[in-house]
Amino acid sequence: MSPDFTIRAWDDYFIPGTNVLRNKFTSPTQPYGITDALTLEQLEHVTTAARLIELRDNPIPGPLNYDHMKAIHRHIFQDVYEWAGQERVAPTDGPMYKGPHAYFPAGPGLTARAEELYAQLAEKNELRGLPREQFIPELGEIWGELNVVHSFREGNTRSQFGFFGQLTEQAGYTLRAELFKVGGPLRDEFVEARFHCQDTGRSDRLAAVLNKGVTGGEPPKRTLEGPTPPGGDAPRTTLRDQIKGLAGTLQAQHDDLPRPADLNQRRGGPAR
Repeated sequence: MSPDFTIRAWDDYFIPGTNVLRNKFTSPTQPYGITDALTLEQLEHVTTAARLIELRDNPIPGPLNYDHMKAIHRHIFQDVYEWAGQERVAPTDGPMYKGPHAYFPAGPGLTARAEELYAQLAEKNELRGLPREQFIPELGEIWGELNVVHSFREGNTRSQFGFFGQLTEQAGYTLRAELFKVGGPLRDEFVEARFHCQDTGRSDRLAAVLNKGVTGGEPPKRTLEGPTPPGGDAPRTTLRDQIKGLAGTLQAQHDDLPRPADLNQRRGGPAR
């Protein structure tokens, strides 16, 4: 995407003539980014996985406000989208829908609601010092409300887990994000509970599934890179480098992958 290009409308997010988002994986023949939806999805997955590991190892400092959420989104998606960390600009003529489920329209109302919710979180001291029976319902309530705002065009769920993972840790708990990933034991229940929350305004089901995935006390010592080799500590960047290496391989090979006959059927719809 050209540095002077500005996203002003819903269609501006897409590569012209497709339902594939403009992206940073450009080439001389694909100046707006990779046009194959499956390849973009794979690249997005591996690059954001690496960035999430970085956030886990080195959380972004500062108060947990709207700017903080934007910084988390920017870090996770910096390799994929020029608009990483920016509030979505569309649709403005009504709610954004995912199936029958409605999210805030873009514009001043979205910004104001987001700022209001983060101010409420600050007034509650970012949920620090609460016993579990108070912490979990409060977590479910703020998570559900911020999900309805859905600040970003893409990547809201991953940003939410980055944000609320940091919040739970500083409050003395641990959000076990691996239980909620695609294919994880709590994923389907979590997704259904979030939809229930936005459809009904009730966060009890969301709190119930979060209760299954939040533990108390210090987070366990986990090593994703495998056992420490003889002669020294395993570098924390090993897995991250492997993931980025895979992303490079995918990008290098994407021109050889088969193209769908109709890209509009491969990807589209509202933000994730």
